[in-house]
Amino acid sequence: MTPLRKLDLVERDGCRLLGSHHGITYLDGAEQMVGAIIAEAGDRGSLSDELHHAAGESWAERYHLDRGRVNVLRALDLPAGATALEIGSGCGAITRYLGENLALVDSVEPVAARAAVGAQRVSDLDNVQVFVGVVDDVPDEQAYDLVFVIGVLEYVPDRPAFLESLRRKLKPGGALVLAIENQLGVKYLAGGREDHSGIRWDGVQGYPDGGPARTFARRPLENLLSDAGFRPVRTLGCFPDYKITRAVLTAELAERHPALATVIPHFPSPDWGFTDERPVDEALLWRQFVDAGIAAEAWNSFLVIATTDTSESPLWPDDRLGVYFNTDRAARWCTRSEVLDGGIVRRSPLITPVADDVSVRGYDEPLVQGTPLITLLVNEPWRLEELLTAWRELLRRDAADLGPAIWDLLPHNLLMTGDELIAVDLEWCVEGMSIEDVEQRGLLLTADKLAAVGWRGAGERTTVRDLAGWLGVLLGHAPSYVDAVVEREAWFQAVRICGSTNGAGLRREQDYLRTAWQNRLAELVGGTT
Repeated sequence: MTPLRKLDLVERDGCRLLGSHHGITYLDGAEQMVGAIIAEAGDRGSLSDELHHAAGESWAERYHLDRGRVNVLRALDLPAGATALEIGSGCGAITRYLGENLALVDSVEPVAARAAVGAQRVSDLDNVQVFVGVVDDVPDEQAYDLVFVIGVLEYVPDRPAFLESLRRKLKPGGALVLAIENQLGVKYLAGGREDHSGIRWDGVQGYPDGGPARTFARRPLENLLSDAGFRPVRTLGCFPDYKITRAVLTAELAERHPALATVIPHFPSPDWGFTDERPVDEALLWRQFVDAGIAAEAWNSFLVIATTDTSESPLWPDDRLGVYFNTDRAARWCTRSEVLDGGIVRRSPLITPVADDVSVRGYDEPLVQGTPLITLLVNEPWRLEELLTAWRELLRRDAADLGPAIWDLLPHNLLMTGDELIAVDLEWCVEGMSIEDVEQRGLLLTADKLAAVGWRGAGERTTVRDLAGWLGVLLGHAPSYVDAVVEREAWFQAVRICGSTNGAGLRREQDYLRTAWQNRLAELVGGTT
């Protein structure tokens, strides 16, 4: 029982009411819709397919319902027995994950309408209580092992007092986990709009027009924490940001494995709520930061672990260089990949696999440095037949050892190291597929990727279908193979989205994807029809 829970408080809408005159009224406009979706949901969990797919086109709905919202914390080793305080819990996405993984969670949100939605999200979790109030309403007692402040500090007017108040609520050896955008993030430097003001280069120039929100560069942020009595143990980088995170990286990863650090983030990072083009290529700019050894200054967001004393936090082990996720798929296929000191990538499903014709596997693979095969095909089109033939030979050589994991042994999962092709990221397993099935799949997907960059080896007015057919002929397949492989690929991608290998929902999705593929095949290489 925490001191906060011992208070005699009025309850309303599933929340307990603390202070009532804090003056914070922020709403993003999606609260009512998100609340209605959560109220009707049978599964309110942090990996819920139901909620994930219910998010509409608006950024606000995605922010509250996308399962990637909690990836920033999935990267950490949260101790199951911990007692936690969450400040600024919004509509409960982070709260839900904390409640699923920690012993006790006190969640504090200043806006009653948002707190009520958060209370709905965790209504089936007995270890979570949601309070309406602010940090100063929480008793100043050392009651918590962990305090979480995710996307809050930028809005706080008196940041030193806020952080000092948080420190007073942590037990000795406790840790603060804080996430915030980087004032000098590579997205902003490339011309992405500042997330709070919507103005290009606003934070980069020090917010010359003012505004209610303020982010920080790495060292000023660490100094702010140090001045409040914290010891920043780890400052990690998030891509595309802390909101819907794909990757959490260390400075050591960029220093030891620069090639990997340039490809994990997946650029361009999205401008949430904006669609205009950027004046600078974010991927090229990021590569310059990595090559210059200053990548840690240009992460798009920070995830900071800070302690109240000299204790080391177990939240991020010393041998972990980075973590990245695939959560844009059905929950049963979602995965976590961990880059470890010693040159190992550990891949694991977020949900324990069950026997089925389709699955994702957990396994360790060595970290390989090399040139992606697709990059070689783009830059050296005259080597097309040679490189595709080498891939086919690898496919036939390794088929027996890989079994159903052969499904992912495709050109875009190959690296060239010296004269050798090395396969990486072979996570998907599909039963009953032949070498020919996989070979044809690889040809179709390679044609799609080459067409997307306007491959120089294609002639004028060449369609994606033409290119796929031609690649097939090079390896002895009649051009008509394309229709059969599109049918198979539409089925697989439908399974990936729906999480099921049969059923009416799968068939509807397969019909949609079949049409999308046919439209894609009709497009010109590097352009439209």
